[in-house]
Amino acid sequence: MKLIYTFLILCCYLLSSAHAQRISMNDHWKFAKGDIDVSMLSQQAVWTNITLPHTWNGYDGQDGGDDYYRGTGWYMRALSLDKNDRGKCIYLRFGAANYLTEVYLNGVLIGTHSGGYTAFAFDITPFVRYGMSNQLLVKVSNADGLPIPPLSADFTFFGGLIRGVELIKKNKLHITAEDYGSNGVYVRQDKVSDKEAILSFTAKVRNTEKNAQKAVISFFIKERDGKVLKETKEEKMILPKTTMPITSTFRIGNPHLWNGKKDPYLYIAEVKVKVGSEIVDNYTFPLGIRYYSIDPDRGFILNGRSYPLRGVSLHEERKDKGNAVSDTERKEDIDRIIAMGSNYIRLSHYQHGDFTYRYLDSLGIICWTETPVINKIKDTEEFAVNCENGLRSLIRQLYNHPSIVVWGVSNEINYRKGPNPVPLIERLNKLVHQEDPTRPSTLAAMFSERPTNLITDVYSNNRYDGWYYNTVEEIGTFADKLHQKYPQRCIGFSEYGAGAHPYQHQEGNGKPDIDGHWHPEGYQTYFHEGYLKAIQQRPYLWSTSVWAAYDFASDSRNEGNQPGINDKGLITHDRQIKKDAYYFYKVNWNPEPMVYICERRFTGRTQPETSVRLYSNCERVILKLNGEEIPLEKREKHILVSGTIALKVGVNHVEALAYQGDKQLEDKVVWYYLSEN
Repeated sequence: MKLIYTFLILCCYLLSSAHAQRISMNDHWKFAKGDIDVSMLSQQAVWTNITLPHTWNGYDGQDGGDDYYRGTGWYMRALSLDKNDRGKCIYLRFGAANYLTEVYLNGVLIGTHSGGYTAFAFDITPFVRYGMSNQLLVKVSNADGLPIPPLSADFTFFGGLIRGVELIKKNKLHITAEDYGSNGVYVRQDKVSDKEAILSFTAKVRNTEKNAQKAVISFFIKERDGKVLKETKEEKMILPKTTMPITSTFRIGNPHLWNGKKDPYLYIAEVKVKVGSEIVDNYTFPLGIRYYSIDPDRGFILNGRSYPLRGVSLHEERKDKGNAVSDTERKEDIDRIIAMGSNYIRLSHYQHGDFTYRYLDSLGIICWTETPVINKIKDTEEFAVNCENGLRSLIRQLYNHPSIVVWGVSNEINYRKGPNPVPLIERLNKLVHQEDPTRPSTLAAMFSERPTNLITDVYSNNRYDGWYYNTVEEIGTFADKLHQKYPQRCIGFSEYGAGAHPYQHQEGNGKPDIDGHWHPEGYQTYFHEGYLKAIQQRPYLWSTSVWAAYDFASDSRNEGNQPGINDKGLITHDRQIKKDAYYFYKVNWNPEPMVYICERRFTGRTQPETSVRLYSNCERVILKLNGEEIPLEKREKHILVSGTIALKVGVNHVEALAYQGDKQLEDKVVWYYLSEN
């Protein structure tokens, strides 16, 4: 039933407007790389047939060397519109393009966009030739040095049209498609409790006619089954060549709250625009009603109840594809995180694709979303405006998603030398509150005590005690000292992690050379066991997110015997291996019975004695080595450890049998002991 409900919610977005035609433009593109004179494209360029999404850095951006192509790419496509479309408004909406984009139609520049991860739309109506083929050209640049964030970051800046393109046809009077790439409708949750919800709807209606138009704008809230719960109507005269915000307020008694994973209930909201008896536009979308707070001592509180946010940080990226991923791949990546038991995702370090937020809404997964203001800034007004435009686009495009609880304005902004970031962070923080007074601002800090950390409403720390510095055991001491020194501040861990190669292993927990090529998997496991213990002892941590869900491309890195890869993921870059630490979180966060033998890939052993470590949340577990039962010691966090065991030369069979009620589970591995003699 839950899967059916999720499907219906996603369909609600796909069928969001029955009176505006949305046509995918992802096929039949040609691509050429390099700096080419736009007037000479047909003669100079060597074109390759491609489909969107697309990046030109899918391979060179993940192989190490920090030498991937950063420059210009051109995209070309034919665009045909029927003569019957003359009475329409025609938009092109780009899901995202990294980073600086120019769009030409029939040789005429129709618009530019700065920013690599936010959607944007252009009204191309004046430039279209109806009844014949139009040439669409898109120039995209990810060149180094552009005054667009991010200037510096620990991930590859994949260039290209990394998300899809849509052609949108609307009537002359319509809900605007140009408000910073948004859908033009916003629901503000002014006051929500168990007993009542007060909601403010705003629809921005655009009139492109030469004359004023009298319109009736109807607002609806419907139950999941489509039954109308509330309805209001506003009659307005929309002046010519203007966009007018139309507002309406709803009061709902005893609302069915969106309650995280337990009950992600979504109403259906709809706005209809009528001229006379004709519906000229409408927009339909899911609506989750909830209230929450973040407390310095109690952490995150959802609908009046403690709801610790525990999860991962997620890059939107795949092996050989970079950021140019499909919705199917987005779903697969999220599903693995959910199977682990997470209730929270930090969507790093930029706006993700539309599907991600819709899917999280339907699942009840809470998220932090943020702008790519990372590491370095430029002390120029142009850069500041680009940062503001990116943040404004992020908020307006994602405003209605109940899964989003904070707007992130920066990441590790004090980490590099450069201009003082305080004025910029103050500007961005002010913008958050102007755009959305209902959600807190936040940032991710590398250093725990910097002036920027006191600007946003809440903040979190990127901590690597036991990896880059200190020891694993010091993370709890760090958190307690910070909490005691700033008792009114809400703090969390926005990142924590350690690298791991799934086929590198050692006896014991000796710390690896973090910059070298030896990143044994067992140390990552030890690291996360220590961190989760510290986290669970500290309910004041409002959110914690492992860095990261998956290994990801960072072309400047050369470590862990994987050039170009940041290997701190719980799952490998190719999604083929869930590392041991993944199962450690699963056994603690997912209540489904499980048993898992650690270091299963440590198959070629040279030491005759070892111990077996496994994870299980079952009532009873039996461990056998070569058919003989081995005693187990139960430890915290569902960890079970054997005493010292002796391996025989050759093949060793390790088997774990777990029992939960009438359910039996088993896990088996084979270890080979290769005698040093």
